[in-house]
Amino acid sequence: MAAMAGDAVAVIGAAGQTGRAAIAELQRRGGIPVRALIRRREQAGLFAEAVDCRVADLDDRASLSDALRGVGALLYIPPVFESREEAFGANVIAAAEASGCRHILYHSVLHAATPDMPHHARKARVELHLRHSSLTWTIIQPAMYAETVLAFFDADRARLAPGLDVTRPFNPVALRDLAEVSATILTQPGYDHATYELAGPDRLDVRGMAACLSRLIGRPIYAENGNREEIVASVSNRLGFGSAQAAELRAMLDHYDRHGLVGNAGVLGMLLGRPPTSFADALHGALTNNGLHIASH
Repeated sequence: MAAMAGDAVAVIGAAGQTGRAAIAELQRRGGIPVRALIRRREQAGLFAEAVDCRVADLDDRASLSDALRGVGALLYIPPVFESREEAFGANVIAAAEASGCRHILYHSVLHAATPDMPHHARKARVELHLRHSSLTWTIIQPAMYAETVLAFFDADRARLAPGLDVTRPFNPVALRDLAEVSATILTQPGYDHATYELAGPDRLDVRGMAACLSRLIGRPIYAENGNREEIVASVSNRLGFGSAQAAELRAMLDHYDRHGLVGNAGVLGMLLGRPPTSFADALHGALTNNGLHIASH
């Protein structure tokens, strides 16, 4: 059930990279009002003037209901490693029901039902709550973002060190593909009551990712396991994580160290109506956006 004529499409979690990409894609398509739900008024500066920005708190159902008046469909992107995610999800669902919003697209995660990753398992429980609600729902379950690789890239030491076994496989997905799929589900009919695993087309271990990065920047980049505790501390410091969030990041790396995170790109290609973006093309875009040098070939 896509948004109907005159209804807005809203994004909760709009200020993060996923939300900004989805809003940019919705605006690119045009023809529908776009609303960004943000936590702080100053975050409105992240968006074009045409985007209707509303301040709402995931812990406050009344503020969410007010912000969702006139919205026909919404994309809900929860905060990362958030222990209150189940309560937040319940608030979003209740607010959508109270406001008259008809359709929630929930941004979950690939392999949500994984007990040894608490932030995955919480998303599985939010999925269940959503399926039992009165709303029309769609769930997307993306793999690790291709762009995430750069968070573990040490340019000075020419290494990619994610804090896990570099031989474990992944199917990284491009953020732009997720944005395109999300915009389609929110604005076109035919995607009700479906759960979609979204993985990229290239199955790579960290060594393969490093080789791709080497080709793009024109110098050798080496894959190393890295010190997991140092990486947890560095990421936690950069993102402002508390001890509980750091513990869940560590649990995720522990799981990836044993199993990786693999999926299949067939569903993504079906939804896009084209071949999914390759890891190399996604990484090229991320490097360009971060102002890093791309080698000429």
